[in-house]
Amino acid sequence: MLLQIAKSIFRRRLTSAIALPSVLLLLFSGVSLWQVNRLLSALQWVDHTDQVIAQAYRAHKLLLDEQTGSRGYLLSGKPEFLEPYQEARPVTGAAFAELKYLVADNFPQVQRVQQLEVHYQEWNRLISQAVERRQRGETEPLVGLEVRQQKMEVMRQQIADFVATEEQLRNKRSRTARNTAQQVSAISIILALVIGITLAYYIRQQIFQVLHTYEHALKTAIEQTEKSQRSAQRLADLHQIDRAILSAQPDVTIIRDGLGRLRQLINCQQAFSILFNFETKTAEVLAGNADGELQLAEGTTLPITDFAPVEVLQTPEVFASHDEHPPILKKLLATGLNSCLIIPMQMEDTVIGEIILAKSEAATFSSEIVEIASEVSAQLAIAIQQSQLRQQLQDYATELEQRVLQRTAELQEVNQDLEAFNYSVSHDLRAPLRTMQGFAQALLEDYSDQLDSSGQSYLHYIAEGALQMDTLITDLLNYSRLSRVQIQMQPVDLNNVVREALKQLDVQIKEHQAQIKIDNSLPQVMAHRSTLVQVLTNLLSNAIKFVKPDDLPIIQIYSEEYIHNDTSWIKLWIADNGIGIAPEHQERIFRVFERLHGIEVYPGTGIGLAIVRKALERMGGLCGVESQLNTGSRFFFTLPKAVFDQYLLHNK
Repeated sequence: MLLQIAKSIFRRRLTSAIALPSVLLLLFSGVSLWQVNRLLSALQWVDHTDQVIAQAYRAHKLLLDEQTGSRGYLLSGKPEFLEPYQEARPVTGAAFAELKYLVADNFPQVQRVQQLEVHYQEWNRLISQAVERRQRGETEPLVGLEVRQQKMEVMRQQIADFVATEEQLRNKRSRTARNTAQQVSAISIILALVIGITLAYYIRQQIFQVLHTYEHALKTAIEQTEKSQRSAQRLADLHQIDRAILSAQPDVTIIRDGLGRLRQLINCQQAFSILFNFETKTAEVLAGNADGELQLAEGTTLPITDFAPVEVLQTPEVFASHDEHPPILKKLLATGLNSCLIIPMQMEDTVIGEIILAKSEAATFSSEIVEIASEVSAQLAIAIQQSQLRQQLQDYATELEQRVLQRTAELQEVNQDLEAFNYSVSHDLRAPLRTMQGFAQALLEDYSDQLDSSGQSYLHYIAEGALQMDTLITDLLNYSRLSRVQIQMQPVDLNNVVREALKQLDVQIKEHQAQIKIDNSLPQVMAHRSTLVQVLTNLLSNAIKFVKPDDLPIIQIYSEEYIHNDTSWIKLWIADNGIGIAPEHQERIFRVFERLHGIEVYPGTGIGLAIVRKALERMGGLCGVESQLNTGSRFFFTLPKAVFDQYLLHNK
């Protein structure tokens, strides 16, 4: 009676304990959903701004294609040069329309796009007229060329202003998204703490009340039990079997030990574990345990029909000497055993085998014995499954190793193809470029008196274009080579590296009358010497190049030492008096093909600083810049300070 009352109280407490957490979780889910929607909205606006910037760059590329194609045709008169112009012209207007649609929510940006369309229509009209005159064989006046160039520069500047505005808007929206994410995190943590504290307090109260109600009932139940010692032994044996399973012992050892413990619990003379193979219709005696000689030897394989049918094995069954039973039990009962118990071994709903227990007494398997045997059977089934899973895992590991070897071979083949491609680029593409340069120079030297100023200018354009292409190929090869070249780190004297870089830039330094100031003594660093020379050459070349037209480059090179993670590092600075870099562009300049200025203003390929970053990463260093517009720049890179003991340890 007392137990029934306690159960009734427990049900009411349990219902109450489930209801409150459910309400609190629904509240938490609602608030979390609202916060996540806010965060997704902020992220969508950031993505929208990225789409606008990408569309602006697409429109800019189309304008460059039109300009390049038309200019090539006007210079050479060859129709094939018009292909970029003819391909880009039909889609440029659509690109502007798409750009205007994307910024429909920003009226000032819409106005900029409209102004850009007006300039583009005027430029397109002028270039169409120039193309028509060229087709008629008429000479293009220089005034028209200058007007079109001015129009194109205006459009480029408008696109640059448009992109700069969008980047500012993207930065603002990114900050909004970060702030929203922080708010979502903070609110989630606060709600989780409040709900956790509330639930902990509520559950604690419920537990105390339930325990108080059950106290008397439990005392009565404990006093009435007479099976505590057997239960304790039973739990200990089951625990030992669990530990054996977790220790990944061979399945036969686990099963044999489990059968021995089971025999001690239920006092039977013979115990066997049978494993079925339904594909081959056979059954194997996996393990056995007995007082004397086993009546079924381990490893014996018998037809599965000698055992109870699968439908019979779904429930434990006791066989006595006078019952009808399978052939396998006839053999056991014929040895003097008078009763047998068959327990199915199941994984979920699938029978994988059985346990056979045999006793000399007739029909003495109580319900408690059946329960104990069923528990042991379930554990042994788990042990068998784990053994099978370990074998599968080993097979998978072997297969994975073979796949890794195959993929490694494929990667080696790809690397060989890449090296062949680089060789082709280095030789096959450079040959026609050098031919163009040679013939253009020959025309200038041998036929300059027969060409007017426009013809000579065209030849200069050809030579400069070929030179720029050759430089671009060189930089691309240098950049790709950095990913494959073997970097052997060793102590390198920065004084020697700076002298080598200045020697390579001697012509450029004299041409720009650059002033280079160097600290009296620079330290040694751990680096790859030739790669570090390339890094300094690129940084110094940029410092000389990116200055205002009327200024002479003034460059200062100095170093400083600092400690990070118990390691001494050297930071080398290259400070200049150049045009400077806006903070929002300081990360972009280290990417491949990122340029902040037109090639006609400051020549280059847009790869030099990308090579610097890649080279420093390969050597375990870092690079960066500190700068403001019109105030010069300070580029730096960091490398570990050369310590002789570290060098010996690294090369041991």
